[in-house]
Amino acid sequence: MEPEKQNEIIISLLARLTFGESKIKNIVSSNKRQGSSWVKAYNACDGKKGVGEIAKVAGVSQPTATVTLKSWEEEGIVYNVGSETKPRYKRILKTH
Repeated sequence: MEPEKQNEIIISLLARLTFGESKIKNIVSSNKRQGSSWVKAYNACDGKKGVGEIAKVAGVSQPTATVTLKSWEEEGIVYNVGSETKPRYKRILKTH
């Protein structure tokens, strides 16, 4: 198994123990008018899509998505696998 895949599995297992799917869903959709769109956007954080693509999934502007993704990063539910100037966010656990 590739080390990258192993790391994803370990992160996912730790996320389940630390957060649980329901807490992540609450963080993602709380204080948002269209919570289900943000859940879709969170699940789209696969480390390959840029902020603009995530914004389209959520149905918001890129600046709005940038602020939200930064807050998710601070909460520890996504991490940046890109660069500071070209972030690519990866979710820690897929949620429904």
